Amino acid sequence: MASVVLSEPEKIYILHGVQEDLRVDGRGCEDYRCAEVETDVVSNTSGSARIKLGHTDILVGVKAEMGTPKLEKPDEGYLEFFVDWLVY
Repeated sequence: MASVVLSEPEKIYILHGVQEDLRVDGRGCEDYRCAEVETDVVSNTSGSARIKLGHTDILVGVKAEMGTPKLEKPDEGYLEFFVDWLVY
């Protein structure tokens, strides 16, 4: 797992925010942003979803294809996955 190095001023800023129940955007520590989730939004995929969280909008589409086994390996087919995503 990646580690994040914070300077002393950054640590103090975060600690004071928690102590005063305040975030940079003005929300309290226990306030959350409304989230909207839609599924099956892209018709030519095996599955898709659109997630809106605050001012972030994410669209994800997944396709899965099953391949038939090759002659030299009749007991081994394959699965192929394609994932596309867009954040705007």
